[in-house]
Amino acid sequence: MSFIKYIADESHYKEVLSLVSKAKQTVWIGTADIKDLYVDNKPFLALIASLLKKGVEVRLIHAKEQGTAWREDHEKHPILYDGMERVLCP
Repeated sequence: MSFIKYIADESHYKEVLSLVSKAKQTVWIGTADIKDLYVDNKPFLALIASLLKKGVEVRLIHAKEQGTAWREDHEKHPILYDGMERVLCP
């Protein structure tokens, strides 16, 4: 099943995480600002890394560079370097 849905405000934490965790083929996330998000005390990037290991295509489109905490979590998951496509949009 494929769809596009605009999600805003607090719904991010419930809907996005639920949808991403169930992904089977592709996850594209567009955001203005990358946050160091944790789910059940685990970094969101750990979830993304697990999806990549299952063969899910992940693309992150963002408008500015990420913060220090996000970069530190990113470094803990080497699969993110080559597995996740990142697009920086001005």
